[in-house]
Amino acid sequence: MNTHAARIGRYLLTFALVVVAVAAIYPLLFTVVSSLKTQTGFARDPLGLPTSGITLENYVEAFRRMDMPRLLFNSLVTTVGGLVLSVLAALLVAYVVTKLRFRGKKLVFLLIIVSLTIPSQAIIYPLYQTVLDLGMSGEYQGLILAYAAFGLPLGTYQLAGYFQQIPDELIEAARVDGAGHFTVLFRLLTPIATPALAALAIFNFVWMWNDLLLPLVIMGGSDSKTLMVGVSLLSGQYDVSVPLVSAGLIVALLPVLIIYLVFQRQLVSGALAGSGK
Repeated sequence: MNTHAARIGRYLLTFALVVVAVAAIYPLLFTVVSSLKTQTGFARDPLGLPTSGITLENYVEAFRRMDMPRLLFNSLVTTVGGLVLSVLAALLVAYVVTKLRFRGKKLVFLLIIVSLTIPSQAIIYPLYQTVLDLGMSGEYQGLILAYAAFGLPLGTYQLAGYFQQIPDELIEAARVDGAGHFTVLFRLLTPIATPALAALAIFNFVWMWNDLLLPLVIMGGSDSKTLMVGVSLLSGQYDVSVPLVSAGLIVALLPVLIIYLVFQRQLVSGALAGSGK
């Protein structure tokens, strides 16, 4: 009886996982298939496979309209810059709130955690005004600093949870040998926390590369706009063509898919690293 119930449970679990997998994969498949259709073919059968042949004209047109090399460069600069700055800042703050002793440490950490609950839309106007006051509207550094600010709370939370599992005796031993704070952080804690750092870096890369709100607000339609902003303009500034927008999205998603496929093991191991201590 127990064996029969366990088998039914496995079947139900497998069915549920299949449903979740299909729901997750279908939008990507729909986008790929749509990008290979003509506008007429998509209007005739939006959900079916291409019936009048596969075409790459949408990709050619997307490259022509969006100045793809320039947009790719802009996205790369802002994403890498925001990634490096956010991870570095999270490292420093996580070390301070977990391994240093000072009054108000718990309050500082609590405020950082509370900031995770604030939606970005709620503070988008003050952020935009701050960027304007700093003279960084339409500039790389404005978006990079915004990415670092929004990525700091989650990065601090993830790394702090990992650092808390590292014995203080290990740090005290390093300090007895003459190690300072930066030596302890970058030569002792950082190598130990490599799995968590890898997971954080991958997560931030995917988020920053795919983000539309911050680049749209800070960069607007300037020459420094990112790839996702360029894709969004395909359906606003020009004609509304689902196959054309789908082609732009596929090109924009390719770096993210490559990063995920190459580093998926590091992402999983890093996400589980802290719980395994």
